[in-house]
Amino acid sequence: MTLFRLRALGALRSLTARPAWLVVGSGLLLGIGYAIFRGVAAGVRWLYAYPLVDRLAPTVLQRSLEGLFLMLMAAVLFSVLVASIGILYGSADLELLLAQPTGRARVFGMKVVELFVNAAGLPLLFTLPVLAGVGVALGAGPLYYLVSAVAASALYALPVALGALLALVLVRVAPAGRVREVATAASVSVAALALLGLRALRPEQLFRLGDQDADAFERFLTSFARLDAGWLPPAWAANASWAALDGRVHAGLLVLLATGAAGLGLAGLLAHVAFARGWVRSLDATPVAAPRRRSATPWWERVLVARFGVAGAIIVKDTRVFMRDVQQWSQLIVLAALAGVYFVSLASIPVPTQQFRDVLGAMNIAFVGFIVAGIGLRVAYPSVSFDDGAFWLSQVQPVRKRAIVLAKFLFALPLMLVLALGLGVTAGKVLDASPVLAFGAPLAAGLGALAITALAVGLGAANARFEFTSPNELVMTPGAFAYMALALAYTAIVTVLLARPAWLVISGGGTAAYWSTAEGLAVIAVLTALTVGTVIAALAFGVRQLARTEAGLPGG
Repeated sequence: MTLFRLRALGALRSLTARPAWLVVGSGLLLGIGYAIFRGVAAGVRWLYAYPLVDRLAPTVLQRSLEGLFLMLMAAVLFSVLVASIGILYGSADLELLLAQPTGRARVFGMKVVELFVNAAGLPLLFTLPVLAGVGVALGAGPLYYLVSAVAASALYALPVALGALLALVLVRVAPAGRVREVATAASVSVAALALLGLRALRPEQLFRLGDQDADAFERFLTSFARLDAGWLPPAWAANASWAALDGRVHAGLLVLLATGAAGLGLAGLLAHVAFARGWVRSLDATPVAAPRRRSATPWWERVLVARFGVAGAIIVKDTRVFMRDVQQWSQLIVLAALAGVYFVSLASIPVPTQQFRDVLGAMNIAFVGFIVAGIGLRVAYPSVSFDDGAFWLSQVQPVRKRAIVLAKFLFALPLMLVLALGLGVTAGKVLDASPVLAFGAPLAAGLGALAITALAVGLGAANARFEFTSPNELVMTPGAFAYMALALAYTAIVTVLLARPAWLVISGGGTAAYWSTAEGLAVIAVLTALTVGTVIAALAFGVRQLARTEAGLPGG
């Protein structure tokens, strides 16, 4: 049996271990993808039919594709470094694979492919429906769909290759046992440099508008269309896709394919050489700590245990593990940095009219939900699986599964609330949205944090995978697919419910007192009922399924 077949069978068995979850998760993701496809197709048709856009529509659409590629490419780059270290050098199955009668080059080639799937799989899944929507709206031929998919894949291979190469440097020069900490510091530094670089470029200079008259919007689009980033890889992918609409193969596609393939090949080759020459430092060795004097139990631990009992003790344990485990808290910093890049970019562009600001504010309600769902996938969803070998303690102790799931929920909720409310409030301040949306955005963010955290913890408990030790491995499991689909479905429902007040604001019919009217109170009541129902159902389901999982474990 070849190594490829062995890995393929292992992945297939992992996916089909719970076929019901595979069907549900895949079905929900397909539904979300179809909704994205239909929304993009309708948006492109509207753009081409809008009178003020006129001849600028093709250029504006092409620049929008470049912006999408750039944002998702940055998302891959910010998270791939820690993932590279875990998959290429710290995987639990690496020693077993290297002991097989097969070449090391093949082993590390498979590891590079695994890294690409884990780091760039989800961004690619969300890119393909967008590209398909553009193609259908513009009547593209078969060549467009092939070229655009290949170009997007090659584009996301670039940050994966860069992360793998940086990981090699870190495992070579970082102190033993501190490689992941150094990798996290490097990821945060990259995010900070991106923010500083963005401010140094001062992109707002490209959008200097005069008086807000009927031509302001058109001047804004003209300035946007002039943003030529042809020297950046996202522009190569957008140009290749655009040329394929006319049946042509653009040189950017060939450059992307050559660069992406060379980068991934070089990453696999150097990883092979690193192991062969013993360059890799220990990833898990912990330096001997200096003797510490025993101190009194901190007050916050006493309060949690006294208030929540067993659940409080679990929260204390998870808090200490979270602060010590770089794989957990690093994901939070990277995603927060990505959101910071987005909002700094948004704040730098003076939007021409209040109506346009409110349109962006309404769109940001959905964006904030998407960001919160991504944070939950990295922070809350793996919380039960992170117990790993220690989970057997709950089998021999009088610990109810309800206490475990509740503790995980209460531990993750403050982190999610702070980030979600911060994003919601910041969006309103940055865009200077109308009072109705300035209240609606934090409301949707706070309720979304409650529901999405419950979905993450509940589905994570229902699909606990104790053989995985990294969130980068868990994100491509059927349970994670189901969680992301349900979280995005919840976000879509909230966005639809808030579409009415958003439309009133945009059309000039909304007032600051909207939320105190009967209609506004009804919207709040429906949102609250939806959120409470989601929280109760998700956590109850997680408790029930976790009990079944425990019954199937040895000694259960």
